[in-house]
Amino acid sequence: MPDTLSALPTTECHALLLPNKDYYPYLKAYFQKAQKSIIGTVYLVKTAGFPDNEPMDLLRELVSASKRNVQVDIVLERSEDPGEMQDSNLVASEMLQKAGVHVHYDPANRTTHAKTFVIDDRYCFIGSHNLTHAAMTRNEELSVFIDSAEMAQQVTDFVHQIPTSK
Repeated sequence: MPDTLSALPTTECHALLLPNKDYYPYLKAYFQKAQKSIIGTVYLVKTAGFPDNEPMDLLRELVSASKRNVQVDIVLERSEDPGEMQDSNLVASEMLQKAGVHVHYDPANRTTHAKTFVIDDRYCFIGSHNLTHAAMTRNEELSVFIDSAEMAQQVTDFVHQIPTSK
């Protein structure tokens, strides 16, 4: 086990708690500002077929970023058990892939429950928010925004170590 004190960041970072409804507008704004890259992991993306809800809006922002030549890579959960979660992620994946977003799935026998986004190798969103209407509007959720290139690299390394397939 590594010495946790030696693993503490040596550079300054700025953090902001994003409870409940605060998450969506921040994430949307940073998707819109992205210039180089967006990398993320999401357990559940559920638009519920509504064209104007928060998760659909965020998916459109990922598509828009991809069309601006921002490299967008997303890892989604693939469950061994078919059902609503698997179907919802498949719908989102198909929409994103048609627009040029790189979407990968974790192995069916492994659960990737992390909800993370790294934008332009600097801005991190880490927390409990899935991309669902309930998570954005009703649930008790807590995520953190972190402005730190060092933390962004650590999160990116975490995402890259997840075995994936298309």
